Amino acid sequence: MIRAKNARQMKFISEINITPFTDVCLVLLIIFMVTAPEMVRESQFHLNLPKAATAEAAMPASVTVRITPEQQVFVNNTASSFATLREDIRTVHEETDARVLVVKADETIPYRLVIETIDTARSVGVDQIGLATRKQETTPVRLP
Repeated sequence: MIRAKNARQMKFISEINITPFTDVCLVLLIIFMVTAPEMVRESQFHLNLPKAATAEAAMPASVTVRITPEQQVFVNNTASSFATLREDIRTVHEETDARVLVVKADETIPYRLVIETIDTARSVGVDQIGLATRKQETTPVRLP
């Protein structure tokens, strides 16, 4: 580009303005910094979900109960226990008017704990229940 200061002098612009590029990079950095804790929070629970051939991605849920292999209970990422589970679910249900419960229990957990969790949620008023699974690996079909 050429810039004219006056009619007799012509000068080349030999610099690049990187301010807009820097602004975009900083905005992207802020977005990643804000969203990263949410992604980590979901992955901090090491659950080995049972496999199902018809498994789908989990539906958006207002109440999620996770039961770890050590039988620790979390209600919406908050530590709980089986003794206080009813009150914790009731609190979330009243605050968000949640009608859906998703139970994410490790496959080694006794089945009665899952049933007790479902019964507890139903007694509070949460009437739609979902059990989280992971998609089963399929083996390719070999043609003769």
